[in-house]
Amino acid sequence: MMYFLVNVGELDWTLIIILVVGAIALMIFLAIMINKGRYAARYKHFYKRIDRMITKKYNGNLLNEVLINSQMRDERNMYKSLKGKGKRLVKRYLEYYCKNLPELAFLKSFIGADKKKGQLVILILNEMDKVLYRWDKSKKMRGFIKAANKYQMMTPLIGYLYELPLHIHEGVPYRMTNHDNGLVLSYDIVKSVKSIKRKQKPKKLSKKELKAQERVEKAKLKKNQKPSRR
Repeated sequence: MMYFLVNVGELDWTLIIILVVGAIALMIFLAIMINKGRYAARYKHFYKRIDRMITKKYNGNLLNEVLINSQMRDERNMYKSLKGKGKRLVKRYLEYYCKNLPELAFLKSFIGADKKKGQLVILILNEMDKVLYRWDKSKKMRGFIKAANKYQMMTPLIGYLYELPLHIHEGVPYRMTNHDNGLVLSYDIVKSVKSIKRKQKPKKLSKKELKAQERVEKAKLKKNQKPSRR
């Protein structure tokens, strides 16, 4: 112990400071990596749970089949056009996605490049890419119902929500066009929902995003080959 103290005392103070700072930096780095690993594990578990649940219980493709075949009073494609059973099915469906999609985006932000981007926004655009409607978690389920009624997009919205978790997971843009009226569903993950621009032009995909898009298509194909039952 005395030998150690003597040697420390003989060290240059600049070297001592460098060693101390290096040790602190190493501890901070290890803490960040440990926390990142925890967040990654938490996110992975959450996403797998969502993927399993939407495939088995909240499958938008199957719900749309039920609505179109037996639960629509007219062809306006609105929530208020549904029969009683159809409304109950849609409410349960929308409640699940309202609760879990914003949480998925938030958890993913902790393992992403920009941790401040954690707020999910779902948009309805016109043919000129102008934002007509903006949904965020503060609007809850009623916001979806309002949008579906106003823009006659009940079934496209249901289908879009079903596909969205996979696109958020892979980090790729996702646009769905309603061919009945030309309106487009899109999404973004932002720092603040107030910062959304009035126009949302399509962005050119990077090489990384193109590869992610290929994974999305393969995953969708795999799901469609093994349809679930409600």
